[in-house]
Amino acid sequence: MIIKRVDIHAFAGLRSKSLDFSNGFNLIYGRNEKGKSTIENFIRIWFYGIDGSRGRFNDRRRYMPLTGEKISGELTMEYNGKGYIIKRSFGNSRKDDTCEILDEITGETIDIEYANEPGKYFFNINLSTFMKTLFISQLGVMILKDKEEEIMEKMTNIYNTGDENTSVKKVLERLEKRKKQLSSVRKGGELDLLKEGNALLKAELWEAYKLAEENVDNEENLLKKRDIKENIKEQIKKLDLYKKYVKKIKLKKDYKEISSYLIKGEELKREQQVISQELKKGNEYITVEFLEEINEKSSKYLSLLDAKQEKLNKLYRLEEQIHQKKENMRIYSVFLSMGNNIKDKIYTLKADVKNLEEKINGFISVQNEISRLKMEINKNERAIGNLEFISKHREEIEELINCYRDGLTELKYKIENQDYHKVKTNLKNAYTKIKFVYVIGSMSIVAFVYSVLKQVMPVMIACIPIFILLVSLYLKYSIEIKKQEINKKNKEFIDELQKKISGYEEKLNNYINQLECVSYEEFISKLAQYDKYKSYRESMEIIIKNKEDELNKFDITKLKTEYNRNKGVISSLCNVLSCNSLDEVLGKLEIYEALREEISRNEYEINGVNQEIYNISEQLLEREKEIRKKTSILGLENIEIADLHMNLKEYKEKINKMKEIRSALQNVEETYKVLIKDRNIDEIKQEMKEIINNDINYSYESEEEIDIEIRKQSNELLKTEKEIKDLEYLIEKRYLGKREISEIEEEISINTEKTLKREKEFKAIELASDILQESFNEIKKNVGPELNKKVIDKFNFLVNGHYEEAKISEEYKLKIRNEGLLFEAEILSNGAKDQLYLALRLSFINMLFKNKDVPIYLDDAFVQYDDERRKKAIELLAGENFEQIIFFTCQEIEKDILDDEQYEYNLINL
Repeated sequence: MIIKRVDIHAFAGLRSKSLDFSNGFNLIYGRNEKGKSTIENFIRIWFYGIDGSRGRFNDRRRYMPLTGEKISGELTMEYNGKGYIIKRSFGNSRKDDTCEILDEITGETIDIEYANEPGKYFFNINLSTFMKTLFISQLGVMILKDKEEEIMEKMTNIYNTGDENTSVKKVLERLEKRKKQLSSVRKGGELDLLKEGNALLKAELWEAYKLAEENVDNEENLLKKRDIKENIKEQIKKLDLYKKYVKKIKLKKDYKEISSYLIKGEELKREQQVISQELKKGNEYITVEFLEEINEKSSKYLSLLDAKQEKLNKLYRLEEQIHQKKENMRIYSVFLSMGNNIKDKIYTLKADVKNLEEKINGFISVQNEISRLKMEINKNERAIGNLEFISKHREEIEELINCYRDGLTELKYKIENQDYHKVKTNLKNAYTKIKFVYVIGSMSIVAFVYSVLKQVMPVMIACIPIFILLVSLYLKYSIEIKKQEINKKNKEFIDELQKKISGYEEKLNNYINQLECVSYEEFISKLAQYDKYKSYRESMEIIIKNKEDELNKFDITKLKTEYNRNKGVISSLCNVLSCNSLDEVLGKLEIYEALREEISRNEYEINGVNQEIYNISEQLLEREKEIRKKTSILGLENIEIADLHMNLKEYKEKINKMKEIRSALQNVEETYKVLIKDRNIDEIKQEMKEIINNDINYSYESEEEIDIEIRKQSNELLKTEKEIKDLEYLIEKRYLGKREISEIEEEISINTEKTLKREKEFKAIELASDILQESFNEIKKNVGPELNKKVIDKFNFLVNGHYEEAKISEEYKLKIRNEGLLFEAEILSNGAKDQLYLALRLSFINMLFKNKDVPIYLDDAFVQYDDERRKKAIELLAGENFEQIIFFTCQEIEKDILDDEQYEYNLINL
């Protein structure tokens, strides 16, 4: 897998930035603040998204463009031979974020697992593992274990099964999940429910046994209650017979009174006939309803009369109020001449005066501000001495200072890199040595020619190494002479440069004297003061120009004329109304308008009251006609309506008397009927014989006492019958909603069998989990040594050391052994510690990604290395054969190393 291209639309301070990457080593060079770390974090966020933390400096806030745009861009990559485009954008919150995975060729959207974290799909690791292996930030090589990363688990799985996704941990999690399904802390597992159900079934069985025992007691109580019921019925029957006996004896005594009731009834009938004749008027009788109707109509008539008088009183009050308000209106007669919308006119006048006053004051204020600014410019100008001289020569001085500084910088560089004090001596020695080589060479050539001519082989053979030595010495001394000549030229250049610098210093001293400065620092300070004044004056002149343009927009004469005219109108209005300001005028206007509104409202009320009085008068006439029509029947048509109730009272009393007579007559007739009951004395005697023949031994003296006893017995009977019904219901509904004992016992047997089965399963899972965990721990013991070996091998390569052993804890804390001594990695130098953790990261990658088909990202990761170890680190990276390395740096040393070692790489300059 490789990254082919990054297109940053908007990310932190980067906009419309594109980078193309290739296979192998990609070196991205840029000075500080050029966006190297930003680009690396763009890649991380495009693979794994923005974290959800809400801190003040979270990734969302850190990388949100200052222009207010969304974070957006694309990352093009190749995975398993197919091109993908990760297109993302991030807003102010997660709901504004988008993420699309597109086919690079067709542009179609591709659905993948972990759509919001594509890195999980492409790398098959989470963000924490990614940050601890493939992603190495500046000064961020050191790592510690956290709960999110999965490095050790994946390595253990690979070591065990060859497949990182075949997770022993997941198997353990499934076993633990099944254990929780069987039994949990909250007692909601299958085994818990079975045990709980078993307890409930036993409780149900115990309840069934208890109900069976209670049922026997209920049947015994039912038989007893039925006997009590029959006994009570017999007592009630005897009490009824005795009551008849007592009642008929009394009837015999009361029979003598019947005649007196008959006489009294005849007298009441005669009295009723007399009153009836008095209430008859023509063919009709006077009734209470007739009298009530007349009385009601009279009451309504009198109520209307009272209402009319109230309306007349209200009319008088309203007319008085209008008269008083019209008198008050006279002092505001000036408002009558101002027409309509008086308040708007006054407000407009007030606003115009205020607006004109603000414009005039603003005009004066701007004039004052211009004068103040000019005075400040003159003040600052006086504070700078020799202003005219500095202004005339400022550019020359600036050019001279720049030349002087550049000359000093170049002189310092040449002096630091050139040992010119011994140039003459070295050059002389070099010429002497080369002359010596010439002499020896000449002699050797003569000896060689002589030996050739004389065929002296030993001399010929001896001359050959001499020639080789002389040639090498010649080349060496020639190079030395060339270097010394270069040094000589550099010395001459330095001398010339020193002369130029002296000339610059002389000119600068001349300017310093002209400006009467005592030191170079004071001279620079005065120049800076002049530059500041110049910048200040230019900005002030722009401000003054803008303010003068602003003044030219106004005609001050016209503004003052209009202002004075409006002030005169206000003054006149205040004099007429005896006011000191427009606010007081507005207050009196509100009083005036309130009076007008009240007068209008009162006039409207008067019209309404007059109409109401007219309507009431019409109703009074109609009601009087109705009342006179009714009272003519009684002969009371000439009586005043207010006095009618006195005459109507006499008729009401006669009607009430008639009712009393009827009631008394009815009582007499009812008493007679009750005593006789349509039977004679002989029949009563016959009934008495039946009562005497029964064996009734009671001593009650009245029917009321017998009735009380009968009610008591009846209540007892009702109570007994209710208890019988309850017992019958309990017996009948004993097993309603309840199961039979045999059914419960059968379910208990089935439930017990299931419980035993689940308990066996639970114990088997516990045993399997323990054995699997032990096996997993044993495998981890085998993974550890391999990891330790890889780390120490890579570390020794980086430091050219001979450390014997490395040990990695569960939290990734490192210890190393040297010369038999095991010590913490913390005591190493920062550079060595970085190299040790780099070795750990690369070892993780070796064991997690065996085919190395992954990219690795580094951001100035070797900043704490010396040159030699930096070279070793690059050599180690190159030897790992990663599919792609993306290395960000702000130094050129990595490029020099890659060039010197002739590595192929893709250079990107930011």
